Amino acid sequence: MENENFASLPKKKLKKLIHETQDVLDQLKAELKTRKQDKQHDEIDHMEEHFEDAAHNLSNLKNFIQKAFSELRKDK
Repeated sequence: MENENFASLPKKKLKKLIHETQDVLDQLKAELKTRKQDKQHDEIDHMEEHFEDAAHNLSNLKNFIQKAFSELRKDK
């Protein structure tokens, strides 16, 4: 609805439009909240996989550092 149409609307109709708009806004906010919660739940469901990946990466880093120190000792 265009801005100039609002001026010609009765006060009762404006209040009704505001109420309807607020209802839609509340529904959109609820949907956004639900999606955010669903994403968080999904991340929690996959947390064990994240920990396994982190442990694997940490193990690789540890092996690399050990090799690097071993090579440095050989060069002395």
